[in-house]
Amino acid sequence: MKQTRIAVLGVYRSGSTAVAGALHHLGVDMGPPFFEGFYESAGLSKQLRKWWDEPRLVERVGQAKRVRVLEQWIKEREAVGTLWVGMKHPLLSLCGEDLVQAWGPETRFIRCCRPLEDSIDSLKRLGRSVDGAFLQGTLMAALDRFFAGREHLAIEFADLMSNPRREVERLMEYLNLTADAARIEAAVRFIEPGKKSKVEAEQGEKIGAGKAPGPGTVWGAIRKVITGRDE
Repeated sequence: MKQTRIAVLGVYRSGSTAVAGALHHLGVDMGPPFFEGFYESAGLSKQLRKWWDEPRLVERVGQAKRVRVLEQWIKEREAVGTLWVGMKHPLLSLCGEDLVQAWGPETRFIRCCRPLEDSIDSLKRLGRSVDGAFLQGTLMAALDRFFAGREHLAIEFADLMSNPRREVERLMEYLNLTADAARIEAAVRFIEPGKKSKVEAEQGEKIGAGKAPGPGTVWGAIRKVITGRDE
């Protein structure tokens, strides 16, 4: 059976962690070890933050190198024989064309959708002084450009929260993914509002992880993102 490559793209607070976690529970290799509890490859997440100087979103590494790293990463994951391999990170929103070049045109793209103002408000409610309008707006614009006319599966945040079972079924159908009943139930439970794993309950996702905040900045602050459900 041919292996399937999966990219989960979405701005911060769009439900991408919920989708990535559900895929993990369904048996997709999402690239562990993970960055904290957010079902995104720790190693590749570190690379992405270097490439785009998060949260300033300034390109620091050229496309040719980004493509090489992404290609090497997916081949290493596939070498163990997993049929479904995926990656999730908000900064992948800036890497759509990189992924097509590195992973091929048959890559299955999942876009996690949430109204821009809602995602900005969600960041504000974290109590952190981040420029949510710039951060979310820049990522959203990149996603709109990339997905214009491109086949993909759109997962709406509201639908994910209101009917997780239906959205899990849509994911499985889109990816031609098979899973037993126990895995499916685990995926649904993971998404259900309030069902947080121990790791996620204790840790937050970080913007600018590993950077010391400069004078007058707060970019080293924790962004507490728990499967997009801490509302």
